[in-house]
Amino acid sequence: MQRRALLATPLLLPAIARAQESWPQRAVSLVVPFAPGGPVDNVARPAAEGLRRRLGQPVVVENRAGAGGVVGARYVAAARPDGYTLLVGSSGPLVIAPAAGGASAPDLLNALAPVALIADSPQMLVVTPGLPVRNLAEFVALAKTRPGEINMGSAGIGTTPHLAAELLGQLAGVRLEHVPYRGTGAALPDLMGGKIEALFGDISAVLNLVENGRLRALATTAPTRSPLAPAIPTTAEEGFPALVVRNFQALLAPAGTPRPILDRIAAALGEALGEETVRGALARQGAEPAASNPEHLAQYLAQERATWTPVIRAIGLRLD
Repeated sequence: MQRRALLATPLLLPAIARAQESWPQRAVSLVVPFAPGGPVDNVARPAAEGLRRRLGQPVVVENRAGAGGVVGARYVAAARPDGYTLLVGSSGPLVIAPAAGGASAPDLLNALAPVALIADSPQMLVVTPGLPVRNLAEFVALAKTRPGEINMGSAGIGTTPHLAAELLGQLAGVRLEHVPYRGTGAALPDLMGGKIEALFGDISAVLNLVENGRLRALATTAPTRSPLAPAIPTTAEEGFPALVVRNFQALLAPAGTPRPILDRIAAALGEALGEETVRGALARQGAEPAASNPEHLAQYLAQERATWTPVIRAIGLRLD
């Protein structure tokens, strides 16, 4: 029986090759592991439209929220590796959960195959207008005179804004008081009212308040200035080149998905990100298109894990 199976295997190879060449023949599902309307969902939907036009098949966004993105990521990891179920991943399930989940957390990066980066966006450090600081250096100096007294809001424990504040504290040698909220939107009224004094937030969430004078921006966490806020210096310009914090969205597939299919998806995504309609939709979210390929995304994720795993371990963060 084993010999018969071995003899039959070469006969299957042409059929497998034809299936890969003709992919896709039906709708493709993009699983967003968060609720509709959030940053990941808002990037996934224009990307899905661009992919639909390039692939010639429906590309449907499917929201499967839970456990900081881990529920949806596990769902994709367990799907058939045929290219029809893809994950729109972010730092939550791909970087933070594996580092903060303890020994029981699945290593989702081994269960998922990188396809390509979609976009990334920096954070913006903003403060309540009543805080007597005008730049990051003054903020750090004030924090050193008030150890543990400056309240840093965040979108929740273990979120990118939380970890950005922890990284700033480690790099600057200051102690900031973390005040978690259920999302950045919930924290902003208290920040504007002075109940908390600072937070890192997505540019799309805070820029309008900065422009209206209700918040003051100190820096953005990108290597270069954001096109949406060219007057705001970067953390590197302010003396903290290691404080590079990016929210990213990326496509991943179940491990074992044939490489020709991964390459087809990456190429189609790259073409989609060149469309003005897609680029414009991403820009409105403060996201910058970042087309890539499986190798680039693998390196990007490794770099993100190298940045955040020591921070997570230093603060003893556990999400299980």
